[in-house]
Amino acid sequence: MQKFHCCLGVALAVAVLGALAAATGARAAESASLIIIVDGSGSMGGFLEGGGRQTKLALVREALRPALAKVAPQTRIGLAAFGHRRGKDCTDVEIVRTPEPVDVERIVTPVEQISPRGRGPLTLAIREAAKGLPQDSRPRTLLLIHDDADNCRVDLCAAAAELSAAGITAHVVSVGASPNDTAKMACLPQATGGRHFKAQNVEQLALFIGEAVRLASTDPAVADFAATVVPPAPIPASGPAALYLRAVLTPNTEPLNVPLHWTVSAEGQSEAPLFEAWTANPVVPVAPGRYVVAVSHGSASATDIVTVHENRPMAVNIVLGVGALRVRVVAPKTGAQFPDAIVTISATGKGAESPRDASGGPVAVFRASDAMVLLPAGRYIVGAELGLVRSEPRTVDVTARRPIAVDISLDAGRLQLTTGARDGVLALGAPIFSITEDDPPRGRREVARSAARQAEFVLPPGTYYISARQGSVEARERLEIGSGDTVRRTLTAAAGRLSLSTSGPAALAADLVSYTIRPIDDPTQDVVTTSRPAPILFLPSGRYRVEGRYGLTNVRTLREVDIRGAQTLQLSIDHQVATLSLRFAGAATSDVSWEVRDESGRMAWTSGQSEAVATLQAGRYRVVVRAGGKREERDVELRAGESKLVEIR
Repeated sequence: MQKFHCCLGVALAVAVLGALAAATGARAAESASLIIIVDGSGSMGGFLEGGGRQTKLALVREALRPALAKVAPQTRIGLAAFGHRRGKDCTDVEIVRTPEPVDVERIVTPVEQISPRGRGPLTLAIREAAKGLPQDSRPRTLLLIHDDADNCRVDLCAAAAELSAAGITAHVVSVGASPNDTAKMACLPQATGGRHFKAQNVEQLALFIGEAVRLASTDPAVADFAATVVPPAPIPASGPAALYLRAVLTPNTEPLNVPLHWTVSAEGQSEAPLFEAWTANPVVPVAPGRYVVAVSHGSASATDIVTVHENRPMAVNIVLGVGALRVRVVAPKTGAQFPDAIVTISATGKGAESPRDASGGPVAVFRASDAMVLLPAGRYIVGAELGLVRSEPRTVDVTARRPIAVDISLDAGRLQLTTGARDGVLALGAPIFSITEDDPPRGRREVARSAARQAEFVLPPGTYYISARQGSVEARERLEIGSGDTVRRTLTAAAGRLSLSTSGPAALAADLVSYTIRPIDDPTQDVVTTSRPAPILFLPSGRYRVEGRYGLTNVRTLREVDIRGAQTLQLSIDHQVATLSLRFAGAATSDVSWEVRDESGRMAWTSGQSEAVATLQAGRYRVVVRAGGKREERDVELRAGESKLVEIR
């Protein structure tokens, strides 16, 4: 007798694509970690289409509760917020909850207490939240929910590159954001392999937050699988007793040659299975007896009780009773496949005719170019996206008979950028890549950027202007991208390196060193300032005035240098510094003040302490002390490297 059940709700989907069979099983068992980052800046007090008088933040709260209620219970979820406690503060970031097993109320309640008020230190929030994720091999994700770009002048793309190097995925839900702000955010999901959801109304917001939370959970219906096809082994006519296991969609159909979760147990002993593995078409040696064979993936499962009477091989076909949909994502003109495209399958509303009538929400989300998904019979909407490109939705009818193959057309091309030296021109070190396009009648607009050393963008076919910038150096180019094309460019600039260091007659504290580099030939060029003790700067060819400073007194040194393309100039700033210690040894008083002026009478340093120490440029000075209504002066000469004490009574 065969026993069979298959849980086929709207949310059922089995994406059979994974890493190798054993790796797939291990990954599904891991508990993922997620930190949700909520924008609490003042702009989140605005409104969203269809939300009435509810603020964006209030709508986010409402969307989070049902989304969190659906994730796997072992998923560890934390919460961070920014811009919600203080106005005009670019350090206002709070880690509200570190990742712990999901508890809806403990996550939503703090969100309900956030009041939009301050600025938007979005990038700092991402970096701080990343520190709160566990340092282990399990999936780690950040979900950023925001409505504006970072307004604290911090480079988001550099943070995106850091997350990518750490193996952290970042999804972004932009709430009613402008096209300019969404373009500035594009490098975060692109660099980390996440998704960028752009919600322009209440319905989209609820759908996208739910999908983003599911992507970060351990739900295998949205896991990332590799296609592993294992043909069934032939069944011998004789030999030792063994179960040759197959899974079929419906009776009398071909076996599914992809990994599924199989268990074989002696009847009545399900707690101690004889065999358990993620594999395709397994062969399980057994002795005569009765066995329970189960196969599952995600929410789909079926069982069969089989009796082995004789010592010989036995074929066992398990009927899943579902349909199968095979999806490929290809370029319309060239047929080139996009192996990293994200496929979304959504349920349609009852009686829906248009591909845009999906109302049941996504039932499967996965990354693959050639994937087979198990689904209950019905009508579905299939779409794909990659980078800045999204396919047109397509309606597909799935039946529980045979696999249906669907090609999803994605009209996109790839752009791969790097920097390098060529023809005596120096390569940029770690530039910011920017992609802009014409946007009549407003002119050009930025559509994407990246801080990766080797950046890749997926873009719609068209004409683009690309640039690579580091400091004052920029390389530009105009190019065309066609559908299915992979365009590679190495950007170079006529730049040189300026390597700076500081020396003196005594050891100098690195944290007191700073430099200012001003162009002499081109006053429109940016002035470069840095407080790194030994920076290496990329500068366009030309003449520059370099000012090195030490501390906040008058210790500074000026040098003029010529920078030439493809050359590195090493410049050491030699500060002639001395230390002046001042001590007032007169009658005790609380109103002591010191002034130190140079030979021209300019103030070099002041202090209100009875004993003080100053680091000054070597030279002649006049020291003035005022205390108890009296005034005393003393002339002093300081030599480089000297430490001198001046005591006045």
